[in-house]
Amino acid sequence: MKRTLFPPLIAVVVLAPALAGCAPASTPPSPDVVVTAEPSPTSSAMEGALPPAFVAPDALEGTDVKVVLGTALVLTVPDGTEAEWKGTTADVAIAEFSSGGPSEGAVFRPGFLVREVGTTAATLTGADGRTIAFTITVVPY
Repeated sequence: MKRTLFPPLIAVVVLAPALAGCAPASTPPSPDVVVTAEPSPTSSAMEGALPPAFVAPDALEGTDVKVVLGTALVLTVPDGTEAEWKGTTADVAIAEFSSGGPSEGAVFRPGFLVREVGTTAATLTGADGRTIAFTITVVPY
């Protein structure tokens, strides 16, 4: 009797895609890496979503930082100093400081949450006691 390879071939073709999902996942990114990306124009779930503005504290001195309503101003402070930064705004209805530091297994960067369109004076103080004065202007999307 002649045997064919047809049934085993079908098994390989049918099972290969099912087993492909069992492969180990690629290495996840390091938890201290911040990834930002522009929203995809074809992504309906993220339609209109904008990333926060990232800025180093030293770049803020004496500037007027424009931040789009619905986003945030995130400070790129040195790792391990996130909780040491303090900030204020003259008008918390426009923007408000959000402290950083560890919380529930994650480390958050300090920054300013924008609330409504307008302009407010802001200050930022690092662990060294140096105060940085600047202005936050919240603009509409």
